[in-house]
Amino acid sequence: MERREFLRRAAAAAGAAAVGGGLHDALAAGEKVERRNERPPMKYVRLGRTNLMVSQITYGGQHANQQRISVLAKLFDSGVNLFDTSHVYGGGRSEQAFGQFFGQQGRRDKMFICTKVDLRRQLKKNKGVYNRAMQLADAALRRMRTDHVDILMLHGCASLLDWILNEEWLRAAEDLREQGKTRFIGFSEHAKPAETLTKAAKSGRYDVAMVAHSVARAAGGGGKAMTDALAAAGKADMGILVIKAAQRADQMVKKANDPRVKQAGHSAHQLCYRYVLSVPGVHSVVCGMTSHTHVEQDLAVPSIQFAARDGEHLRGLAAVSGACGFCGACLDACPNGIAVQDILRFDAYRVSGHSEYARAEYAALDPSQRATACRDCGSCERACPNHVDIRRQLAQVHSRLA
Repeated sequence: MERREFLRRAAAAAGAAAVGGGLHDALAAGEKVERRNERPPMKYVRLGRTNLMVSQITYGGQHANQQRISVLAKLFDSGVNLFDTSHVYGGGRSEQAFGQFFGQQGRRDKMFICTKVDLRRQLKKNKGVYNRAMQLADAALRRMRTDHVDILMLHGCASLLDWILNEEWLRAAEDLREQGKTRFIGFSEHAKPAETLTKAAKSGRYDVAMVAHSVARAAGGGGKAMTDALAAAGKADMGILVIKAAQRADQMVKKANDPRVKQAGHSAHQLCYRYVLSVPGVHSVVCGMTSHTHVEQDLAVPSIQFAARDGEHLRGLAAVSGACGFCGACLDACPNGIAVQDILRFDAYRVSGHSEYARAEYAALDPSQRATACRDCGSCERACPNHVDIRRQLAQVHSRLA
């Protein structure tokens, strides 16, 4: 049987088993979990109905490039087996780096690779969605020197709520799966992850979701909604990858100035990542690592001892820190349509050392969505459950990134 035909049948069987009742039915039908590159002490978990056993640390390749091949090598040698990228990362340079490293020495068959297609322009116009998805997928495969990815996602960063069930996108995704170019279908979402995840879970069309969640979100207005959304995804046996788990982590802990955190011997980022891994329904946390120091810190996260009281303590710190939880309340409240969450997220990239990327992302916003469009009405702050001083921060971010 040809490789693509095998992949197509395996994906179809996994999807059918999941619709029929999740893990129990999948095992009853003879499906087995798929293991790759497992090395202790990394911990692994079944990624929902995909039956892929993935590392609890996923590499987020937003800043991957050929100069950071050694980071990929370190992760590979340490047992990370799920790597995420997108054609928008570095204008394709991230995917090219994946191709250069995983295309050699038989590494590709030892890894699970996820990439994403950005269709926002076509979705907004409701035109050309199918063709663009097919073109982007083929181009990504060429850059990564592979004939398929394990997971293909619809790329978010703005609300996908109105687009998540777009039939042109879903038809393209299913055709790509039928052709053996992807095994599973997913989406990523920053702005309204709970609402989008709930809708996707109900549809039964998605195998995996990559959604923003954090202790700051859990402590604020997005906690209950995300808990309910993760429960719905669990019933649908969807795989859940979490992004943006440690944004503003240092701000959260520094402002709280709690000695118990310092005595724990772990960084704020490590504790925030570990918190997310303790949330029911979450399978893996996506970490963007740009140095060997970052790699060593993040690889240690799954082994951190973490009890329920530790989670309660972190939520308490987040609640008084004034850190943005990216819950989306400000988006619905702003009468001018300012991209508040995106702007604060871009500044988090700057804080992490990616100033050039942050400026480029801010410049790409429509002028009506930038901080300068703020009319100082305060609606966003009144809606914010974390009491973030949004207007002041918007002005500061504009001065830094404009």
